[in-house]
Amino acid sequence: MAVSLDLGTFSVSKLQTEEGQRNAFEHLNDALAFSHVEDVVHDLLSKPGLFVYILSVFPDATSMRTKILDAFPTDPLTLQQSFIPPLLSTASSFFFSLPSDAFHGDESRTVGRYERYIADVWPAMAILSSIAFRTATPRNTMKVTFKERKTAVSAHDATILRKLNVQLPSDSHIAMQTLGDVMAIILQILKFYLGLLADTRFVGQCKDVYFGASDKQDNEDEMEAGNMPPPSYAQVPYFEATLAASDIDRFGEWTIIMAGSATKDLLQLRRRDAKRAECVLKKIRQLSRGNFSGNNFKALHGPSHGIPIYQAEVLRNLRLVYQIDCTLDDDGQRERQEVVKIYGIYSHKRLDRIWPWLSKLLNGRGKVYRQRCTLRESTTLGSGVYRPAIFPPRLEEFTMDQSPIFVRDDGTSEDHSSLISSKCVKLSKAYLNGLIAEQEVELPFQLTRKEWEIVRCPTSCYVIGRSGTGKTTAMVFKMLGIQRAWEQASGARKPRQLFVTRFPVLAAKVNEFFTSLVESLALAGRTQDELRQLRSQARNAGSQEPPMMNPMNAINYRPGTPQKYSELTDHDFPLFITFDQLARMIAADTQVEDSKEDDRPIYSKECARLKFILDKVINNESLFVTYSAFRTHYWPRLCDTSRSPLARSFGPWLVFSEFMGVIKGSETAFHSPNGILDRHTYVNLSPRTYPVFAGDRDSLYSAFELYSKLKSEKYGYDMADRTYVILKALSRNPLKGQPVDYLYVDEVQDNLIIDTILLRVLCRNADGLFWAGDTAQTISAGSSFRFADLKAFMHRTEAAGSMAIQKSCTKPEVFELPINYRSHSGIVNCAQLVVKLVTDFWPDSIDKLQPERAMLGGPKPVFFVGWPDETFPFKPFFSGLRGNRELGAEQCIIVRDNAVREQIRERFGDIAVILTLEASKGLEFGDVFLYNFFEDSAATFLQWRIVLAGHSDKGISLSRDMGGSPHSVLCTDLKNLYVGITRARKKLYILDHSQKSEPMRELWSKKGLIDVAPPGTNICRYADKSTPEQWAAAGHKLFNACQFEEAIHCFERANLPKQLRIAQAYELYEVAKSTVQASECRKVFLDAAEAFVQCAGEALDTEKNRFYREAAECYALADNAHKAAEFYMAAEDVTGATEQYRKAGCFDEIVQILDRQPEKITGSYRNQLLYICVVHYSRNGRRPPIPLFSSVESELTYLESQGLSEARIDLLEFLGRFLEAAEVHLGLGQRCDAIKSLLKDQQNPNALQRAVDLALDSLWQECSFDKPVHAILQNKRSDAYKVLNCVQGIPLERLEISHRGQIRFFRAVQQSPFAEEVYQLGEEFSNRGEEAMALMAFDVLSSQLAALCSADAAEFDNFLRRFERYIHLLNSVVSDEIPLRATDPKVMKVFGIVPSSDHNYSVIAGTFLHRRFEQNRYLPTEINGLLKAQLQAHLRNKFSEENDAFRISQAFSPQCPYSIMHGLHYDGQQCNQQHEQRLHLNAASYNMKINIHLQQIRILDFMSSVMGSHGDRLASMTAAALDRLYAAIYSPIFVQGSVADLDWNSIRNAAGCIRVVRKWIEKTIEYLRPTGQPPNYTNYLMSVIRITSFHKTFGGKCSLQEYVSRQRCRVSYDGEQPFADDNVSADIVASLTGSDPIRGVQALRFLLQNGVRMDLLVVCNFVEELCSTFVSSLHPFGSSSPLHDILVPRGWVMNPNKPVIRRDIIQSFLHCLRRLMNILRSGRAHSRFHLPQDGEPFVDIILARMCRMLCILGYNARDVGLSKTVADILLLPPLDADDPRNISPQTLRQLVNLRRQCWETIQALDDDSAIQDLIHLVHKNGCYCASPISSRIPQLVFEDVADIPRRMNRAPAF
Repeated sequence: MAVSLDLGTFSVSKLQTEEGQRNAFEHLNDALAFSHVEDVVHDLLSKPGLFVYILSVFPDATSMRTKILDAFPTDPLTLQQSFIPPLLSTASSFFFSLPSDAFHGDESRTVGRYERYIADVWPAMAILSSIAFRTATPRNTMKVTFKERKTAVSAHDATILRKLNVQLPSDSHIAMQTLGDVMAIILQILKFYLGLLADTRFVGQCKDVYFGASDKQDNEDEMEAGNMPPPSYAQVPYFEATLAASDIDRFGEWTIIMAGSATKDLLQLRRRDAKRAECVLKKIRQLSRGNFSGNNFKALHGPSHGIPIYQAEVLRNLRLVYQIDCTLDDDGQRERQEVVKIYGIYSHKRLDRIWPWLSKLLNGRGKVYRQRCTLRESTTLGSGVYRPAIFPPRLEEFTMDQSPIFVRDDGTSEDHSSLISSKCVKLSKAYLNGLIAEQEVELPFQLTRKEWEIVRCPTSCYVIGRSGTGKTTAMVFKMLGIQRAWEQASGARKPRQLFVTRFPVLAAKVNEFFTSLVESLALAGRTQDELRQLRSQARNAGSQEPPMMNPMNAINYRPGTPQKYSELTDHDFPLFITFDQLARMIAADTQVEDSKEDDRPIYSKECARLKFILDKVINNESLFVTYSAFRTHYWPRLCDTSRSPLARSFGPWLVFSEFMGVIKGSETAFHSPNGILDRHTYVNLSPRTYPVFAGDRDSLYSAFELYSKLKSEKYGYDMADRTYVILKALSRNPLKGQPVDYLYVDEVQDNLIIDTILLRVLCRNADGLFWAGDTAQTISAGSSFRFADLKAFMHRTEAAGSMAIQKSCTKPEVFELPINYRSHSGIVNCAQLVVKLVTDFWPDSIDKLQPERAMLGGPKPVFFVGWPDETFPFKPFFSGLRGNRELGAEQCIIVRDNAVREQIRERFGDIAVILTLEASKGLEFGDVFLYNFFEDSAATFLQWRIVLAGHSDKGISLSRDMGGSPHSVLCTDLKNLYVGITRARKKLYILDHSQKSEPMRELWSKKGLIDVAPPGTNICRYADKSTPEQWAAAGHKLFNACQFEEAIHCFERANLPKQLRIAQAYELYEVAKSTVQASECRKVFLDAAEAFVQCAGEALDTEKNRFYREAAECYALADNAHKAAEFYMAAEDVTGATEQYRKAGCFDEIVQILDRQPEKITGSYRNQLLYICVVHYSRNGRRPPIPLFSSVESELTYLESQGLSEARIDLLEFLGRFLEAAEVHLGLGQRCDAIKSLLKDQQNPNALQRAVDLALDSLWQECSFDKPVHAILQNKRSDAYKVLNCVQGIPLERLEISHRGQIRFFRAVQQSPFAEEVYQLGEEFSNRGEEAMALMAFDVLSSQLAALCSADAAEFDNFLRRFERYIHLLNSVVSDEIPLRATDPKVMKVFGIVPSSDHNYSVIAGTFLHRRFEQNRYLPTEINGLLKAQLQAHLRNKFSEENDAFRISQAFSPQCPYSIMHGLHYDGQQCNQQHEQRLHLNAASYNMKINIHLQQIRILDFMSSVMGSHGDRLASMTAAALDRLYAAIYSPIFVQGSVADLDWNSIRNAAGCIRVVRKWIEKTIEYLRPTGQPPNYTNYLMSVIRITSFHKTFGGKCSLQEYVSRQRCRVSYDGEQPFADDNVSADIVASLTGSDPIRGVQALRFLLQNGVRMDLLVVCNFVEELCSTFVSSLHPFGSSSPLHDILVPRGWVMNPNKPVIRRDIIQSFLHCLRRLMNILRSGRAHSRFHLPQDGEPFVDIILARMCRMLCILGYNARDVGLSKTVADILLLPPLDADDPRNISPQTLRQLVNLRRQCWETIQALDDDSAIQDLIHLVHKNGCYCASPISSRIPQLVFEDVADIPRRMNRAPAF
């Protein structure tokens, strides 16, 4: 039974008593025994401070810690909800609050890192879990594959992940792996904190935090930055003493220093036999007391040999070898003979002859050194006990010319340089405790005088030294001294020390070295119990082979490092970091703000560029242009495009360095616009300072411009861009976060000069700067400056004050380290001459230092000249390397490029480690063979000759000209030569037979720096034999440098097949990554995978998984997912395996994993795998081979919880539960799918009804009133289209009539919105009382208006029929004749009205009733009023749209005159009139045209009664409509039809049309009178003619004659009228109505004489109407049947009761006609008539009409006079008839000929006409004879004139 923890037992008052504490501990034991440890910890954490206190004093705390660790969750989701987060938060906060000096070693920094990590890790885990387990987005994941299910992570979330140095995972597999890594770190942190809580050092602080004593202290510790205590360097001026190891009890005043070999021997002895080791320490203790006598002081040689070397007998067969040495004191100010230097521990048999040799070698250090080492000062005469002597320091460091190579009698040699140059450490308490703990310790070693000067320097300093001179050592020891000084100073503020370099490996190594020093020194304070525990851990670890981890995988520098500079705290320091990491941290705190004072476009553009680059620096490292990226992606393009010989002469390294270091990264560039030198400035730079491209800068700058363009296209940025942007941002906004106190920059030459400004900004201590490096050994592309430039740049920057940098009051020191501790004098001197050449010829390109010296002597480099007569000059030299002969492990051949390397291997095999010059940078070897360096040089022989000439006896006078010449390429090659030489530590061999090598060989020989080997020398003489251990060490070195091919060579010789195959596997992997061709790439990846499988088979159990995982990755990259899954399983990586199984489609295997290996899968990951399988089987419609769930309901519950809606739907449908499936669809917003699911349930009427309701709701939502319904339904992306398609197969007969009609409506509109079915559905809706639906249908039909422009008359008539129905219905609704309530459900559906709360209504946005800027909330009365008002406005708008379509539609426009005459379009202009062929112009088309005009007039008449106040506009519409109607009825030419063709039976609702026109005629007459001032009689008379013609056609009662006779309507002839009534208008009416045709002739004369801007069509119709009255007067007088044998148009005899007109009246008419014809023929018709736009064709057609009319007169006339006049008007040959009563035969013939010509003209004009306009009147009386005129002209036989209208089937107007 669980025991609940009683917190009252743990009150402070009770715990302060012994009894209370005992009771509390017993209660806690009971709780731990019967309850879960999670519950106990939760209870303890609930009281502040209780947990840490209990865990520090609880007697059974060890058991409790074990239970806590055992309860650590293995599932990430469980972990986040467990007791671990509050536990870690409590522990982290507690330890972080403690002062830094409370910790040992590196514990303080670890606490700082872990505190930040704990603060950041939980939100990051939540993000990773959402990606790995899909907890964030459970829905809508069915349609994507599992790998593609990426979570959309915000920029904020990405920032949280970056705080942990975690990249955003691309898929759930990587997220799961990352979660595992994070959980491992959390467990590590938990163990760390639990371990600290068990440490007795913190018992007091733990008690204070619970008992409340720490609250006051916390408040006192909070102080402002301005009141902070001074840093430790201000309080401890002699902190160098802190570097000394602590004193040891029972040791004397002689300091014991241990050589590396001695330390190794003693540690091994301690591990083998602790008692013997104690004996050794006892002997050392005697020596420390100056006991140099007896068996402690036996010389291994006599004093005459040199420096005495002694042995001290420890045991019978154990000896201690040592020397009395002289070293500097701890402060570096004195030299003391206080040192016993122990070289090693040897058996008696191992004491060989090297010691006399060493004595002699040490003697080379000089007389003073020898004297000081041999001096003895006895404490008591004869006692054998001596005290150390003290001397002033020597001015020079120790150097020796002798080689440290010891040659034995058998000729073998041994290098014992380590005995001379190895760093010795002082025997101290920390050292001894390290022995007890059996740990290898890293303690401060002895520094040289120069190093002490650097460490003690109180100001900023510049330390310059070649490789191996101790720059980094001095830097680390200064950091350590400051750190130790702070630890020993109470109340001092912790100094912030920052170490920066460009190289992650260097930063990690220095950090490791510093941490080892701190932790080793901390051993001095360890207790014996702690030392025993450390020893136990060391023994359990045992000896292990060095792990061969993939060096290509980047590992996070350390957990907990903040992402922003401002987040750094004192706990993070000392901080070791790369410049790239530091720049990103500063950039994350930096913002580029727009300036309000400067809004120039140029500034804005620059600001945008800065922001863009800064964003990329923070968020996208993949766009960063490194040298590798430049060489791969940019360099090939530059070589192809640039005209300069970049590739041949310089290469990518130098070009990129020039781009970064000079054009963009120099001081001049920093002060240039955009941080870039322009072409002019760059070309004119000093060739002495920048010599490399001095001869071809124009071409180089062109290449730079191309590079900049390519970089911009790729959205990239480089190192110069990054620094420039950050500096510009900092110039406007101060640095966020506290600056550092000390800044250490190692290998500063590998940075840009502008990088140093950014670094300088970080340091607030002007005397705290440490710059170290050597510009002669730059290995980072981009550097192009000297230390002199750096120093001057710093001085100018500080003086300018532009970056708010504090200027130092003291001048910085410059230190040169000339002694090389790594190589001997033979190599150093040779390299020094190369440096001297560079400084002599190009003094501004490199720092000029003291000549470099070596600490030890050594052999000179050997120069081999080769055999020039050979094809391969060194073939004899290499010939000895055959079979088993080869170079040793520490011997390397260095060549220019890979081609030469392959050439050597092809000829001689795998004989040695061969590296290119670039690959060798950063590596060192014992012996180096520099092969053909000069032969492959870009410099010519003449250029190399300058080297020799410059150092001739005449001096170096040529040096001044070198910078400006093409010889600058020589400067680069000399620097490369220096790099090649300095790769050697022991021996250097230069192999070059070329002529270009002669100058340097001669110069070296002249200086005595090399030996020239004689021809015939065999390389075997110089080949070393290496042990397997040496080969193994070389292999590991090359492997870690990613030189896998050379590592393979070494592991083969080391006989390490396991390591060999590992290197081969990684080499294959590297080759595969660099292979471009896809198929070949896959093949190599497969080979690499097989190689990793073999490695796994040979590996230890702890390493197998790593190689299996590498193999799996290779298989995955080779697209062999099944194999990849197999080996992921072998690596116990179930996540990777299932991911690859998924790619391979092997989901059955995943199911088997879930079933058979559940114990290997965590609960959360099992859910993930379950998710994958469910998705797959659901998508493919399959069931898994093994059930995944215990029941269907549990499966449905799971699917719902995981958001697998599609799978859930499939299962529900499989079970026949369609209604439930539809509801799931609806929940996902998938209405179409819901409808489909419902329609599958054919037997369920409820399902069908639900489907219909859903479909109609969706359709009406998108297709409400006044929407473009057809377009919506045709849009395949619209929901309405999809829904309608879903219900295509729905059984309509099973639906109720309303729903059936609605679905039919939407289907019909989708197919054709203007189809008759839509109209019929509208009628059906209306008949059923569904007026809203009817309005919707008619409104859709009205949308046809836009397409009616080109519609024919029949189509327009159909539209008008529907439109009339629509506007009548609309008007009925608006006028409430038909009630339409907005609250009716069907009305709401049509108009987008939705009910809201409180019985109010709102309107869907975007619908017909929606008002954008009004409150969308209506009462029922308000929504009804809104609906009525909007429909009324809609009615007016629709009518206006229809009327506009009427005006522009071709159906209402007249026939094109030109088309009538010629059958073609008129070319003169764009014609919008009709262009029907004459054959298609018949009576039907004529009547249809009249019909649509009349229907439009009816609509106008209806709207005039509706619009009310808009009457003026309707009046203008009415007048225009009547004009159009007149032109349609009285067409310009008979082929279009005439009044005679008017058939009232063809007119829809003819009675109504006639009634409306009559009403309009009456209204028009009321307003008919002359208007204007003066009055415009012409327009008035034209209107009189039109109205009179309408009256004749439409009939009706009209007192037109009476109206025009009124005074205001009269038009006078002005004295020309011969009759009594002087009224032109009355005469027109009289003539047209038939009451007095004669009066019309006089009116016509008046019009032709006085009319201006007359309507030509009206005048023409008036003329023809007058002409028709003469048909009864054309025969001779007295004829009983004047109409017999007359050929006339049917329209002339519609009223056959024509009066007989006198000949003089007819002649008068003909004279008027002649005048009209002359006007039309003259081309001046526009001066008298108002012509349409197509004036000329219209005049032509009127002329044709007049000619036809004259020809009809001429054909029918029996009068010579009339015939003569007609012939004259028609311009025919004149008749010879002076006396009409006496006609001669000739005249008769002319009359016959005239009649024939008239007939032919009539036939020609009537050709192709479909209208039968002419008839031949024949009297029925047999006494009259008349032959048929033509078969095309029908004869109308009449008995009486009244028969004529009947025989023509003329229907009267109603």
